[in-house]
Amino acid sequence: MERENSFANTGMSAEQQELLRYLLEEEGIEAPRTQTILPRPDQSNAPLSFSQQRLWFLHQLDPRSACYNEPTSVQVTGRLDVGLLERCVNEIVRRHESLRTVFRAVDGRPTQKIRESLTIEIPITDLSAVPEPDRSAKVRHCALETFQRPFDLAEGPLVRFRLLRAGEQEHVLLIAAHHIISDGWSTGVLFQELAALYDAYSDGGEPRLPDLPIQYADFAHWQNQSLSNELLESHLAYWKEKLRGPLPSLDLPQDRPRPPVQSYRGARHYFCLPQSLSEDVKTLSQREGVTVFMTLLAAFQALLHRYSGQDDIIVGSPVAGRNWPEVEGLIGCFLNTIVLRTDFSGRPNFRELLARVRRVAAEAYAHQELPFERLVEELQPKRDTSRNPIFQVMFVLQNPVKPKLPGLSLQPLNLDRGATPFDLILSMEDNGERLGGWFEYNTDLFDPETIARAVAHFERLLAGAILNPEKEVSRLSLLTDPERRQLSSWNSTQADYPSERCLHEWFEAQVERSPNAIAVIFENGRLTFRELNRRANRLGRKLKKMGVGPETLVAICMERSIEMVVALLGVLKAGAAYVPLDPEYPRERLAFMLQDCGAPVLLTQPELLGALPEHSARLVVLDRAQTALAGESDENLAGTTRAENVAYVIYTSGSTGQPKGVMITHGAICNHMAWMLERFPLSSSDRVVQKTPFSFDASVWEFYAPLLSGVPLVVARPGGHRDAAYLIDLIARQRITVIQLVPSLLEMLLEENRLEQCRSLRRVFCGGESLSVELQQRLLACLDVELHNLYGPTEASIDASYWTCRRETVGTHVPIGRPISNTEIYILDRELNPVPIGVRGEIFLAGKGLARGYLRRPSLTAEKFVPNPFSSEGSRLYRTGDLARYRSDGAVEFLGRGDDQVKLRGFRI
Repeated sequence: MERENSFANTGMSAEQQELLRYLLEEEGIEAPRTQTILPRPDQSNAPLSFSQQRLWFLHQLDPRSACYNEPTSVQVTGRLDVGLLERCVNEIVRRHESLRTVFRAVDGRPTQKIRESLTIEIPITDLSAVPEPDRSAKVRHCALETFQRPFDLAEGPLVRFRLLRAGEQEHVLLIAAHHIISDGWSTGVLFQELAALYDAYSDGGEPRLPDLPIQYADFAHWQNQSLSNELLESHLAYWKEKLRGPLPSLDLPQDRPRPPVQSYRGARHYFCLPQSLSEDVKTLSQREGVTVFMTLLAAFQALLHRYSGQDDIIVGSPVAGRNWPEVEGLIGCFLNTIVLRTDFSGRPNFRELLARVRRVAAEAYAHQELPFERLVEELQPKRDTSRNPIFQVMFVLQNPVKPKLPGLSLQPLNLDRGATPFDLILSMEDNGERLGGWFEYNTDLFDPETIARAVAHFERLLAGAILNPEKEVSRLSLLTDPERRQLSSWNSTQADYPSERCLHEWFEAQVERSPNAIAVIFENGRLTFRELNRRANRLGRKLKKMGVGPETLVAICMERSIEMVVALLGVLKAGAAYVPLDPEYPRERLAFMLQDCGAPVLLTQPELLGALPEHSARLVVLDRAQTALAGESDENLAGTTRAENVAYVIYTSGSTGQPKGVMITHGAICNHMAWMLERFPLSSSDRVVQKTPFSFDASVWEFYAPLLSGVPLVVARPGGHRDAAYLIDLIARQRITVIQLVPSLLEMLLEENRLEQCRSLRRVFCGGESLSVELQQRLLACLDVELHNLYGPTEASIDASYWTCRRETVGTHVPIGRPISNTEIYILDRELNPVPIGVRGEIFLAGKGLARGYLRRPSLTAEKFVPNPFSSEGSRLYRTGDLARYRSDGAVEFLGRGDDQVKLRGFRI
C-alpha cells in the first residue's frame, strides 16, 4: 500500500482564523462580513452556483475528461459490515440533495435537477487471491480505473463507491465524486456523518444527526441573487485593481513543448519535510507574525521566481468558501479560488518577501467572497486552450481530517488520480509533527525526475530562507550537494594539447610529414604542402621586412582563392595576427574596420583595388604570379611568436551594435584544433571544403583542420556558399567527405533534392544557428553520415560544445551538447548562481579557448569577461548572453539569443 496521508480540506483552523483576523487588523484591512442564507422559496429546479457553472462549461468542452473527479481512498482494517456501510452511504445520499443532483440544460441554460431518491450500490472487487506485491499494483490500477472514469452530468449519479477486498479484515474503500457536487471539505463531512451513522446502526439504534438548515441548491440560488449587492461589487473593484494590466503566463522550465490543447493528464509526487525543518517553519512564522500558509507560499513563489526568472508571480489558492454557518455541514462545491500576486522586484530578502506575501494573502482573504468565475468573466483574459486563464499554478495548505469508523482502523492512502487541472499544484498539510504533501503536475509538460528535483529545490530554498531570512531571495541556494558535484563533473574536461605551439608551427610540422601531398585545390589550381609552405614563407619574410611581428595586425581583403590561403599562413609566419575583411562588405564597414584595427599593412588582390575604401595601410597585392614576393626566401622563418600572442582578430557582425574585434590567441585556437582533430580525426582519404566567408570564425576550422592533418583543402569559388546547386556539384565532383554548414545552408542543400548525389560525405558539422530536429531527421534520412551540432561564439575560439546527433532525438531542437576539451560551460542566473538541471539561465564560458578580449575596448572586455567565481586560479568567464538549460544527461539545450528580450526574461547582459 502507499504511504499514509490524512484527508484534508482547505478551511482554516480556529487558530489560523484568529491569526488572520489579527493580520487583517494589523494591515488595516476590513474583514469579510457574513450574511444569512435562507432556503429558496421555489423548491423546484435551481440554478447552478458560479463554480458549478464553470465546471459544467468545462465538462461540455471535454465530457470524457476525469480532471475534475475528486478522489478518496482509504485502507479499512477490521471486520467491515459492507451492508451496513452501504446503508450509511444511502442515508447520507438521502440527507444531501447535492448527491442526488444531475445537471441538464433547460431552455439552453444549465439547471440543477434534484432526484427524489437515489440508491447507491458499493461493488466489491476481491483481490485476496492476488499475492503481494502484485496486490498493491492491482489496488493502484483499480483506483485509477475508478477515479478516471468520467461522469455523465446529465444522468448521474455523480458519486461512485468501490470496495477492494484484500483479506478477511482488510479492504480499500474508493470514492470518486465529480467536483461539481463535492469538494475537500465535503469529504470530511461525509466521513463525519458516516461515522455517526455506522456507530448508531451498529448498536441497533437510530442516528441523531442534526437537520440541515439549507441544501446546496439554496446556496446556489442565494449566490445568484446576491451578486448585485454592494459587498460583492467592492470585492470586484479590489480584484480588478489587483489584476489590472497584462497578466504574465508563468514560464516554468518544461521537459516538453506545451501542447496546443490541455489534456489534463497528471501525476503526483509525495514528500515530507524533515521534522526539524517543519518545526523551523512554524517558529519562523510565529516570530515574523505570519501564518504557516504565508511562509510556505512565500517559499513556493520564490521557487517559481527563481525557476522562471520572472518578478511578477501569480499563484492561485483554494479557499473553503464556507463563511456562512448554514453551509458548514453541507456536501457540495463551495470551494472558491483566490489569486495571490506577488512582486519580486527590488531584490527582496526573505523577510521582506514575507511582508509582501502577508499583505497579499491578507487582502485576498478579505476579498475571498467574490466567485472566481465572476472574476474571470469580468477580466475577460485572452483565451488560450493550452493553459488556464490568470494563473497556471496553485498552492494549497490543507487541514488534515482523519476518517473514523467505530471498531475499524481507517488510514487514508496516497493513490494517484492520474489527472490535474493545472500545470503544477503544491498541496501541503500539517499532520502535527511534520509538514508534507505532494506536487501534482501535468505529465505532458514535466517528467517525474523534474518534479523530484523541484521538491529538493523547494526544501533547500526553504531551509536557506529560515536559516538566513536577511538573505536576498535571488541568492538563496537551490542546488543540493549531489547536484553541485554533478554539475562540476560535467565541466571536468582537462586534456593535454600543444599549449606552447603556434598554429603555423603546427602546419610546418605537417609539411615535414607530407610535403608532396596535395594541400589546396581551387578550381583548376593545386598546391602541395611544400609549395604552399614556400609561398607562405616568402610572404612572411616580406611582411617582416615591412616591420610586421608579434601583436601586429595585418588586414586581409581577398576573395576565396589559393592566394587567400597563402595570405593567412604568411601573416602567421611573420608572427603577426590577421584581420579578415570580406570584400563583399559595404565600403563603410570596411573603412570602419580598417580604422578601428589600425592595421599598418593590408593584403589584397589586383581585382579588388578599386573596391577598397580610403585607408592609410601599406598595400601588398598578391596575384597568381606572386609578383610582390619575387626574391624572397622560401625557407621557414625563425620562430618569434608565442602561444599567448594573437593569431587573428575577427569582427562580430555588429547586429547588436558596433562591430567589435575579437582577439584570439594561438594557444586558444590550438586548443580547439587539438580537440577537433583528436575527437574527429581526418584520414588520408578525407577532403574538406572551405566555403565559409573568412570573416566568420567557422572558416578557421575549415582552413586549418585539413592543413594540420595532411589532407586536401578544397576551396569553393567566391560566392559559392550561397549557391546550393554549385555546392552539391562541388561536393560530388571533388568527393568531399567532411563539411561544415549552418542549418539554413543545410536546408538550402536539402531543398535542391539532389543531396543524395553527395554520397562521399561521411561527416557533417552544423553550427552558427539552432539546428532543428526536423532538419536533422531530413539529412539523416537522405545520407548515411555522422551529424554533429556545434555551439560557440567567436569569443570562445569557434566552438565551446558539441553534440553527436541521434535519430531518436526528442523535442524541437537538437542539444548543443557538452563542453569541448579544456572548456567549461556554466549556466547561471542573473546573480551568477548555477541553475539546477532543467532551469533556464545564461551561458557563461571558461577555459583555454577564451579570447584575450575585444580589440581596443578595455571597458567592454571587462564587462563581458568577468572573474570566474568557480575557480581559484584567477581565470575568467565569458558571458555569452545566450540562454540555455542543462538536461539530466548533462547535455546543454540552447533556448535563445540573449538579445531576444522576450526570452531573456530579465537577465542582465
